[in-house]
Amino acid sequence: MLQLQEAFSRPGGPAQASARSGPLPPVTVHVFNDIACPWCHIGSQRLQRAVRQYKRRYGQAAPVKVQWNPLLVDNDVSATGEDVNGYAQRRWGFTSTDPFRTRLVRAGLPEGATFKKWAFMPNSLLALELLALAADLGLADRASDLLFSRTYELGGNVSLLDELLEIGESLGISSREELSRELVRTDGGSLRVRVLEQDAAAKRRLRIQAVPHFIITAGPKCRTKYSLNGAHQTSDLVGAMERVAMEEARAAAAARKAAAAQSRVPPPYGAPAGALAGGAAAAPGPGPIIVSV
Repeated sequence: MLQLQEAFSRPGGPAQASARSGPLPPVTVHVFNDIACPWCHIGSQRLQRAVRQYKRRYGQAAPVKVQWNPLLVDNDVSATGEDVNGYAQRRWGFTSTDPFRTRLVRAGLPEGATFKKWAFMPNSLLALELLALAADLGLADRASDLLFSRTYELGGNVSLLDELLEIGESLGISSREELSRELVRTDGGSLRVRVLEQDAAAKRRLRIQAVPHFIITAGPKCRTKYSLNGAHQTSDLVGAMERVAMEEARAAAAARKAAAAQSRVPPPYGAPAGALAGGAAAAPGPGPIIVSV
């Protein structure tokens, strides 16, 4: 997997992508984040702006989708959440969150993330379950916006089931009773088990230890991919989407060229006709005719 710096240093980078004509391969942005991470709020806003810019630049010729993935940054937060000041003192030893909050505001203001009413550090397990359910219904982008906004802009506590049920109503997800049952289930097919399994897989198999984290892919089985860690600027995200699309377009063209060349190679002496071209083999004949010279 190429890191962003390596991707941009290779020939044919993002600047050349805008000059390319014709459709680009579909791009998928796999986002690993946590509602309890304030930098993920900023990263989410930058990603959505990047997707809008990419779509404006290439239109329907370059489809892009976002896939949200859970990654719990702290499993030890109280089940009902914690006051953000008390949490910062307990976790990091901060006597005041003002310097941290000032840094967040400075980075977030251009993206519309003000952190004006951030009051709670949530236990985000239930919120990530709601986000997973919303993703199943094609509502993940909107659900992410509502969860981040409730936490950092409206002073809410998305640890609490009642707050999540309100967000679920805003999304039009079933009834409060049905949604409540889904969010508190713990059996094998529950949202909770799915979120915890995805969290574990991201940490152990992909070795992602910090959020937000982006893996931008294109092509069959994610053949071409770049990884970005942290709340990267919008321009970085757009450039990585362009780069991965261009790399995949070149890989696909090379694969088609190789397949076409292979189909023109004559079969070896005595080989069944059509075998190398992928067609059905001809019925066996009497065998090759040997000519003495």
